[in-house]
Amino acid sequence: MAEKKLWSFAVTIYQRDGVAPACLDLQEQCQIDVPLMLCAVFACLEGKDISDADLTQLHNLASPWQGDIVQSLRRIRTQLKTGPHPAPNAVTEDLRNKIKAAELTAEKIQLEMMQAWANRLAAIDIVDDLPALPAIIDTITRIVAASSKAKITQIQHDHIRLIADAACQIKDHKTEIIQP
Repeated sequence: MAEKKLWSFAVTIYQRDGVAPACLDLQEQCQIDVPLMLCAVFACLEGKDISDADLTQLHNLASPWQGDIVQSLRRIRTQLKTGPHPAPNAVTEDLRNKIKAAELTAEKIQLEMMQAWANRLAAIDIVDDLPALPAIIDTITRIVAASSKAKITQIQHDHIRLIADAACQIKDHKTEIIQP
């Protein structure tokens, strides 16, 4: 089950109020890799110290799969919303849903690959859970800043805070982690 902890966490946090739209906005506006971000958040919750070098290593690990497979599936799925002819119609919508399922499976594979990376990170001594929120906010902010070509906006800072708060609520066991 340990190898599925990251996947379970990602599914659980993504279902929290406002998290999915926040993640999708950061993905669209800042070109972040949402599974990579969720992996880093998970590692923070596990008490792992994540340096900029660690984030670069994670990016280098995930980016070939994310770029070649996940993003390719996403582009096809998105394109089927409007065309080319004969899309969109009932038949192409069925195809689009199958591609959406394949995209989700590809993201699951990416998360499973990144689980091993998270497991290898050094743990830090945390006296209580208070450092988790600042560490998560800092980590997500570094990911967004590295991916974005523009200055982080207030709305994006709000998204970062929302995701970090949701993660801490899961950590505090206010929400049960879903077991797929």
